Amino acid sequence: GEDSGMHTPHAHALLKEGIELDRHYTFPVCSPTRSSFMSGRYPYRVQQYNLKNCDLAQGVPRNMTTIPQKLKLASTPYATVHIGKWHLGMASAGLTPSGRGFDKSLTYFEGAQDHFTQRTCVDFACLSPINDTTVYPPDPSKPSPYDFWLDDGTAAGAGSLGVGVPAKHLVETAFNGYLFNDFAVQAVKYHNLSTPLFMYLAPASAHSPLEAPQRFIDMYPEDWYVDRRLYAAECSVWDEILGNVTAAMKTRPGMWDNTLLVFSSDNGGPVYWSMADWFGGGGANNWPLKGGKASPWEGGVRAAAFVSGGLIPPAQRGTKLEDKIHIADWYSTFSRLAGVDPTDQKAAAAGLPPIDSLDMWPLLSGATATGPRSVVPISINVSSVGPTSYSALISDNWKLVVGRLIPMSFHQGPQFPNASNIPYGQITNKSNLQECVFLGPLGGGCLYNLATDPNELENVAKENLDIVKKMHAMIEDMAKHAYGVPSDESQAGACNAMVAANGNFFGPWLP
Repeated sequence: GEDSGMHTPHAHALLKEGIELDRHYTFPVCSPTRSSFMSGRYPYRVQQYNLKNCDLAQGVPRNMTTIPQKLKLASTPYATVHIGKWHLGMASAGLTPSGRGFDKSLTYFEGAQDHFTQRTCVDFACLSPINDTTVYPPDPSKPSPYDFWLDDGTAAGAGSLGVGVPAKHLVETAFNGYLFNDFAVQAVKYHNLSTPLFMYLAPASAHSPLEAPQRFIDMYPEDWYVDRRLYAAECSVWDEILGNVTAAMKTRPGMWDNTLLVFSSDNGGPVYWSMADWFGGGGANNWPLKGGKASPWEGGVRAAAFVSGGLIPPAQRGTKLEDKIHIADWYSTFSRLAGVDPTDQKAAAAGLPPIDSLDMWPLLSGATATGPRSVVPISINVSSVGPTSYSALISDNWKLVVGRLIPMSFHQGPQFPNASNIPYGQITNKSNLQECVFLGPLGGGCLYNLATDPNELENVAKENLDIVKKMHAMIEDMAKHAYGVPSDESQAGACNAMVAANGNFFGPWLP
């Protein structure tokens, strides 16, 4: 999208020294993308839904091996650190970062937290109590629980933030971006260079609620629309964190020379306006792509992404790749670089789906001229309700979208906001929804040739009935091989009891 005036100098510098990934695909929303990345599966084969902390089905099944668990199997096991958003399960200790292979972590479990107080944002209400999310605006006298976890316990400040960082009370004392920045920089500064390092840094600084320290807001003109200004400020936050962490790496002998840095959003930018005057919502711009977060259009799933670091061969630096890459592909790529077989034996023994990940290192390193991926399942509808009530599949240059009332079916202009940006309450208006119904022998659905029409302007389904039928058959076959645990909030009471026992902090409640 349009980036004039967006202040992200560190990302731009890293991009110049790296490879732009122009066709890097994710899921339309956050948690399924993270499950896909961490497990090496397509979202529809691990967990295709955003779920709450007290939901037993949240995140990656325990019998799937995660990336950090794989890297622990290297001949020299990796040191592993996670910082920031998790949203991959917390019902038991085995689902938290430390239970999934991370040595150190400072994290929050759910989809969003208030950046300044570290309280959870359940259903967009950072101040509503856990059992009453219907208060709009929320009642400040009933604050929601804290969602902040340090290694194996609450981030209440009882222990040190990490080697070289003095003990401090971590909630309601600092902007979360500063806390994540310090944790990541210290992890680099005190890393034992005799072992390799895997760091999963997910500050979620460009996520609702739209909040940033004033010095970042002041980087942008006061006359900008408030959501756009706050969203831009948040982007400058993650950019500063990125700059500080990479600068720390460059001070350690040989560290940056042996680093592969992968940068990706977990979905396209949110393009809706504020959901209420107390909660900023969108502020992104995916122009000229169609749609945004929560939609299967290119603006919702073709994420901003690049790779950088000393491991990128000099001949590949400053280039752009048009080859298709799925977020799940980093699982095999990282395994290969670590000298580990990416096959998930534990999952196979438990009867769970194998990985879908493809090794992208030959492509990135320039050893091969074309990438191994021709098919990208975006979303496979395995139920008639919920956020995946549509299917979207890319095969070669074709993209088929099938479903009723596809959201965010509009194009923005070069500037935000404009006539195509819509207030949140109007997102479900008919004018913003597109019918892509499959009509069996008659074809139907919405088909686009991404080679000639990357912005999805012209539905060519009628002219390409054979392609529609073939791709729809692919979608139906994929749905037969889907895997997912249905939402289960039956233990919300026990979960809430643990919140109380933890001093109003979320945490695991099962063995």
